[in-house]
Amino acid sequence: MLALRPRHRGFEVLMVRRSRDAAFMGGAHVFPGGAIDDVDRSDAATRVIQWDGDPDELPWRSAAVRELAEEAGVLLCDDPPDLTGLEGAEMYRALAASGVRLDAGRLEWVSNWVTPQGPPRRFDTRFFITIVAAGTAASSDRREVFDAEWVDPAGAIAAADAGAWQIEFPTRVHLEMLASFGSADEVLQHARDAKPHRIEPRLMPGPDGVWTLVLPGDPGFEGAG
Repeated sequence: MLALRPRHRGFEVLMVRRSRDAAFMGGAHVFPGGAIDDVDRSDAATRVIQWDGDPDELPWRSAAVRELAEEAGVLLCDDPPDLTGLEGAEMYRALAASGVRLDAGRLEWVSNWVTPQGPPRRFDTRFFITIVAAGTAASSDRREVFDAEWVDPAGAIAAADAGAWQIEFPTRVHLEMLASFGSADEVLQHARDAKPHRIEPRLMPGPDGVWTLVLPGDPGFEGAG
């Protein structure tokens, strides 16, 4: 989830650092997110996730707003209840008991990335964008992620270039996209105008034996993978 927070000039994006012990992208700075759980397809999700669009999208959107709440404590609703430490079905039950619904209609689907062929673990990931109120606070769950921070997209890229942050390829591509806009509203309009399509990078060996990721349209893409 690319959660954007407006500021006096420009905007910030919420990023967290994955646990260094994580089997996938351990220690990397990422946007809050995670896998679809069974509960995201359940009646419990239907009761507390507000979404009037395509029902097939509900599990994806439920997972996105749930993970944003679990990992960073940011709830897409008015007067959010205290759900500290709650996850999955337990979180959904607490929301239902409080009469609060999380608004998945505030998400704009911007891209669909698929792990390239080759690695043993592959993922089909949808990236959503949402805007939260200026001054919205965030706090990491300190289990799966740490160091929840609102950062300038260009600053995050600079931290990666300096070697201070580990940022993986898809995350960097989205940061570069964000850095090309002057306001959160411009980013959201871009997401509304763009039709999300499947992006599946390929692995290409370099002359030094190091594998690199290439995107459609990059030199060598057709012969890679």
